[in-house]
Amino acid sequence: MTKTKALFFNRPQKRFILSLLSAAVSIWSRATGKSTLIAWLMKLIVESMPRSKWALVGSTYKQILTLTLPSTIASLERLGFYKDKHYFIGRKCPAAWNGVEPYEPPLDYQHCIYFWKQGVVFQMVSQDAGGSGSRGANFDGIISDESLLLNKERYDKEVSAANRGNLRFFQKSPLHHGEFHFSSMPYGDQGKWLLDAGRYYQKDNYDFLQLQNELVKMQLEFIDRKDREFRIKLWEQMQELSRQIRFYPSKESKLLYSEANTFDNLENLGLKYLEDQRATLTDFVFLVEILNKRPGTVEAGFYPTLNYQRHTYENFNNGYLEGLDYNLKKLQQVDSRMDADCVSSLPLRLAVDWGSKISVLSVAQQQELTLEYRFLKGLYVKHPKLINDLADLFCDYYEYHLNKTLVFIEDSEWGNARKPDSDKTYNEQFIDRLKTRRWRVVRTNLGRVPSYQTRYHLAHEMLGETDTRLPRIRFNKHNCRDILTAMAMAPVKQGRTGEIEKDKSSEKKLTVPGQEATHFTDTVDLHLLSIDKHVVRKQADFSQLIMMGSHR
Repeated sequence: MTKTKALFFNRPQKRFILSLLSAAVSIWSRATGKSTLIAWLMKLIVESMPRSKWALVGSTYKQILTLTLPSTIASLERLGFYKDKHYFIGRKCPAAWNGVEPYEPPLDYQHCIYFWKQGVVFQMVSQDAGGSGSRGANFDGIISDESLLLNKERYDKEVSAANRGNLRFFQKSPLHHGEFHFSSMPYGDQGKWLLDAGRYYQKDNYDFLQLQNELVKMQLEFIDRKDREFRIKLWEQMQELSRQIRFYPSKESKLLYSEANTFDNLENLGLKYLEDQRATLTDFVFLVEILNKRPGTVEAGFYPTLNYQRHTYENFNNGYLEGLDYNLKKLQQVDSRMDADCVSSLPLRLAVDWGSKISVLSVAQQQELTLEYRFLKGLYVKHPKLINDLADLFCDYYEYHLNKTLVFIEDSEWGNARKPDSDKTYNEQFIDRLKTRRWRVVRTNLGRVPSYQTRYHLAHEMLGETDTRLPRIRFNKHNCRDILTAMAMAPVKQGRTGEIEKDKSSEKKLTVPGQEATHFTDTVDLHLLSIDKHVVRKQADFSQLIMMGSHR
């Protein structure tokens, strides 16, 4: 007989379970137990809605395979459901087992999680070409993970519209045709519709945000201050404030909107987890994705022509992913082979920004066939990690890239700093490390970087796509998430003489979300400057001029 492990639910999970809800939007940070709750919800569906078919939704097939599935499978195991025993992924059970099918079975089980005894199917639906589509399908309900990444218009048209039918079988089930969204905190315009689901609290004159912001401020101070007596005293205040924050289902729609952060799961995680995350993550990521703080917005940013819908794309190598045959160990070894936008036969282009607290790099490719300059990935390390760590991070991710030529975009000012114990600059040490990992580095030195005003106008023109001579600038929506956030959060100010400047004052404030925003944007500026200097230097180009002389 299979033994199940003891499972303890934290407070947000208990609230969800006890609410007897038919729909929910759960904006929870990392490590709060979203996967456990998805697994619990699947268990509830399997036991109470036999022969039903649900959509398990993600923005990309890669997201479902590498992020949603591994943690959900582990949680199902804790609940007593084992893969290839109680359910199968990507196939049906052996014919001799006489598996039950849903009332409306899928034509193909390739993208399905199939509980064969109960005849329940969770069909993996993605908005890229990888997972199965939802056109023509009928679902008995929807579970969506990381919903902030969804294209809402397509979701409504393709997935939500398919949540229909089978009333004669499940009319007494409160779960039937339910929609359950799980997501980390949205930022910018991305996923704003999820936050709008909580507007009923405002109608009830209950402002949980004010209480929550105060609590996050305390939690950040609790992590940063190591004094034991101080922490004990502050912990009591935090607990008191936490008890004042309450979430409940809407009286009208019965939907439960709730927010939670990693402190809500501290009993399972331990304080060291939070301290390790604080040491590893940028301040912005820690505040938004660990403490679940709603990021502020920048009205007049340094990149006003950046348009998320126009400038971002999704392009994963789903053929490679499917070839891994749901091998969870291999799926969690993420590298550039999973990226279909990265052309392995072309060189990579790279720019770095070195900092005392954080060092970042952005990777791009100039792709002539599509007339695009694609930002493929952003990487960073925090102090005390520095040069070799960042180089190794890049080399590990692009280990299988065939063309080992790297165009290193550098300026003659900031990259030439030296560590006290070395006679080489940061850039030189970085290049040496890359060479030991078999990369051939071509240095492109831009000289002294132009003023912020020049860079502002350059970015405005390139992102505005008004000059047909220039390549279109595009960003991988998932791999460049930090870069895009940094660009959206980068403020602009007026200099002393009236010129435009990038406002970098937030770098000095430890508690400001996005304090490192300008670091990633400085690497973007280097890329843009390297693309086509004629935008910056309005001078004639005589390189193609042929001098013709007259014959006498």
